[in-house]
Amino acid sequence: MFAAIITTLTLSVSAVGVNAETVLIQSPGVVKVREGGMVQIQCDLESDNVDVTVDKYHVHWYNSHNELTQKGIILSLYSTGRAYRSRGFSGRFQLSRNVTTNSYSLTISNVRITDSKLYICGIWDSVFGKGTQLNVTSADVPVLIQSSSIQRVTEGHTAWLWCTMSKARLEDTDVHWYRKLPGQDMEWVLTHRAGGSPEWGRGFTERFLPYRDTSNSSFTLTVTDVVHNDSAVYYCRVWGDIDGNGTQLIVTKADEGGSWKVLASILASILVLILLFCILVMAICYVKKWACFQQRLKPERCSTEDGDTVYETVTAETEVNTQAATNVTVSEQSEMFYADIQFQRQKTAPRIQVTEEATEYAVIKRAQ
Repeated sequence: MFAAIITTLTLSVSAVGVNAETVLIQSPGVVKVREGGMVQIQCDLESDNVDVTVDKYHVHWYNSHNELTQKGIILSLYSTGRAYRSRGFSGRFQLSRNVTTNSYSLTISNVRITDSKLYICGIWDSVFGKGTQLNVTSADVPVLIQSSSIQRVTEGHTAWLWCTMSKARLEDTDVHWYRKLPGQDMEWVLTHRAGGSPEWGRGFTERFLPYRDTSNSSFTLTVTDVVHNDSAVYYCRVWGDIDGNGTQLIVTKADEGGSWKVLASILASILVLILLFCILVMAICYVKKWACFQQRLKPERCSTEDGDTVYETVTAETEVNTQAATNVTVSEQSEMFYADIQFQRQKTAPRIQVTEEATEYAVIKRAQ
């Protein structure tokens, strides 16, 4: 497993007695890497004299177990390109220089626990960097993964922050929770001891409660009744120096987004009304079309009398008159009905002047 680790922590020291304008800047100041990984330590050469470049000078590396003297040198890279390694420093330690960035580098691969030392670069036996502390941890150390990098919660609600741990027993491990506010240092929230009660940091109350779930190997921090000041990046930590990747808690105001919800509700109501109006118009058009179709369509198998309005009128009136005047003779009823028929036909048909002598009625009268 190889993992290059390069950070930008800047440390420097001025030359003493040789050239006060030349400094060596080492980065990072502290680096932590797992056993079997890889690390690179950089040493930049800065000088007001443009002629002071890394290709013209030897660079020597020391560690914290040796004095910063010629006898304490563990590694050297000469201007000729030849490398020197003292006993115990094999090819896992590689030295290089970069003329473009005017810097030296020490790369250690397949790191071991015994490589944990302070490494210092120097030139001229008098100009040194501040050193880089290398801490190599066992490959079996716990791994913490925080499930959500960002979590948004409305004021007054509850925030749930999860932290999953592997390569260690959850029941035997204390977990610490920290938070970092913008522009401030890390702040201790609480500690949950294995099998014990939580201990709160200054200013924190029981709104912050820890839990541990052995079924999924996770720690949980709940923040109830959240307020705006709870917005921060929260970290879980075990063994004092192993941290999770952090979860950013963002607390939003209770009315934030309320206007959008009202507007959305209004728009939804308008759309429903438009839809109902369209359905109503379509229904009216359909009924109107059906009525027109019925008027145009003549029923089949109808007798001539069924289509004769005069006949229908006489028939109806005959039924009424029959019930109202039962004491009238059949002959008188026939004459009355016939007269009504003639009256109705005179309304709808052209009038034709016929003398009484030429009518069929006159012939009947004379026969009587």
